[in-house]
Amino acid sequence: MNVFLAGTDSLKFTRLARASPDLVLEPAGNAHRELAPGILDVPALRLALPEEVIPAQPGTPLNLTFFSRGNRSGAHGVRSRALLADLPENTFLEVLRTSGEPWPCAGSEPLRLFVESAGLSLVRVEQQLSRQVELGALTSAAAFYRLLTFPMEACGSYARDPVDPAHGPCAFELPPIATPEGIIAFLEEARGIRGIKRARRAAALVQSGAGSPEETLLSFAYKLPARMGGVEFPPFQENVPIEWPPEALGLVEHRQMRPDFHWSGQRTASEYNGKDHISEKGFEEDQRRIRDYQACGISVFPASYKNVRTIQALDAYLALIAHSLARTEGPAFERRVRKTLSNPDARQARVVLLSQMLPAVPSEKPAW
Repeated sequence: MNVFLAGTDSLKFTRLARASPDLVLEPAGNAHRELAPGILDVPALRLALPEEVIPAQPGTPLNLTFFSRGNRSGAHGVRSRALLADLPENTFLEVLRTSGEPWPCAGSEPLRLFVESAGLSLVRVEQQLSRQVELGALTSAAAFYRLLTFPMEACGSYARDPVDPAHGPCAFELPPIATPEGIIAFLEEARGIRGIKRARRAAALVQSGAGSPEETLLSFAYKLPARMGGVEFPPFQENVPIEWPPEALGLVEHRQMRPDFHWSGQRTASEYNGKDHISEKGFEEDQRRIRDYQACGISVFPASYKNVRTIQALDAYLALIAHSLARTEGPAFERRVRKTLSNPDARQARVVLLSQMLPAVPSEKPAW
C-alpha cells in the first residue's frame, strides 16, 4: 500500500517527522511515477498513522493524492485528489522510521508513506490561502505574507506544531528540509498546478537559516521593499557561523558564534532571544556573547518578543539597526530608512506583515 498524503495532512506529517527523533524524511525520487497505489486499506492506514496526523474531527477524511483519475479511491474516510501535472523528481518525501522497521499495517500489503516536498506544499498552502481570499476571510496582501512564512520554516531550523501551528510550541535546532534554490527549481520545472505563479513569487523572496517564527518576521522586515512593509537593508546572512579575527582569540569566551542576522561588511549583528534567555543563566550567556562581539568590533542588537509585538516597537528596533548600518552605508541610507518608517503606506503594509507573521505566543527558542 503506497500512500501519498496531500495538503494539510501532508503538512502535519511533515512537521511531525521533522521534530521526531523516530522519523526521517528522505527524497522519494520518482516514486510518484513508478509505484502503483495498491489496495487502500483505510482502517489499517488509520491505525498505522500517528495520532497527530489522523484528522481530529470524527468523520473528517484523510487527504490523499493519486496520479490518475482511474486510481482515485472512493473509500469512505478519504478525500482523493488527482494530481495530473507533470512533476519533477523528488516531488515527494518518504517518511521512514529511524529504526529501519516497516510501518505497522494490518493490511495484506506493506505500507509506504509519502508527504509532499516543500515546493509542492508551498503550492498547496497558496491554494488554501487563495480560497480564504475568495471567501473574504483574508486580503490578498495578508495571504501573501502568510504564504511567505512556510518556505522560511522549511528552509530554516524550526518546525511549527503539527496540530496547532498558530499557538502550539515549535521544535527548534532541526535540519532544514529544503533550500530556496531547490524550491525555485521545483516550481520552474513543475507544470499544470493551480497557484504555481504566486508560489514562485513567494519562493523568490526566501532565504535559508531562520531559527524561529520571530526571525522569519525580522528577516522580511529587513529585506522587503518599502511597498511591502520592509526597509530594504543591505543583504545579510542568517544563522551562519562566523570565525573571530586572530587578534581577538585571547579575548573572547566563545570559539565561534552564529548570529541570527549578520551584516559582515557593516560589522553589525541582530539576535532574537526567546523565552529561555529570561533566566539568570540565559542572561549571563547573552552578556558573554555581547562582550565577544564587541571585542571583535561587531555591534550586536538583541531583540525579544517585546521588540516585535507592536508596530511601534518594531519600527524603533529597525531604526536602531539602521543607525548601526549607517556607519558604512552613510547618512543618506539612514535618512532613507527613517523616511520609509514614517511613510503611511509603507507603515500600513508593515502592520499587515506584522499581523500575519507575528506568532500568537512567544517562541521558546532555547538559549545558546
